[in-house]
Amino acid sequence: MDNKNTSDFYSALKECADQLDRLNQSHPNLASDFTRDAVEKFRCVPITMQQTHEKETHSTITNKQGFAETATNAQQDNQKLIITAQELLAIHSFDDVLEILQTEHGITLNLTQLVNLVGNNIYLVALRREAQEFQANAISLPQIAQLWSDLERPPIGDSGWTATSISIILEQDH
Repeated sequence: MDNKNTSDFYSALKECADQLDRLNQSHPNLASDFTRDAVEKFRCVPITMQQTHEKETHSTITNKQGFAETATNAQQDNQKLIITAQELLAIHSFDDVLEILQTEHGITLNLTQLVNLVGNNIYLVALRREAQEFQANAISLPQIAQLWSDLERPPIGDSGWTATSISIILEQDH
């Protein structure tokens, strides 16, 4: 796939994961282990594809059995990566998590990939914590919105960051 198609594919997978996650949460009686697992798998695909591509460029897979083992190992590695990223994001800033993943785990992600990996709920919790820290340092909601825009924090939904969108995130804690 060329870069444009790959980017569109990743965007579509993210949207699928987000939509399915919203449906799982809004209709928990209809959610199943399969649909909850599908959200995780959709979020892992871009990372898995990138890692698989990197592995294929460094080594040649010789048979179908070897390929199946590699896929299984990649899935296990992705599950570990998701858990690690979620745990790190629970206590560290976004930039610190990206740096820790790079230096301690050899995983290079950008912020959008990190958000896709950990999911919207974990992302919202981390945003809420960051906004609360900013407020504790007398940074206003409009200033936080400008900071998040400048830092290229992926906004929730289609619009950019506003004081209102940040106040909604802060209110969700209650």
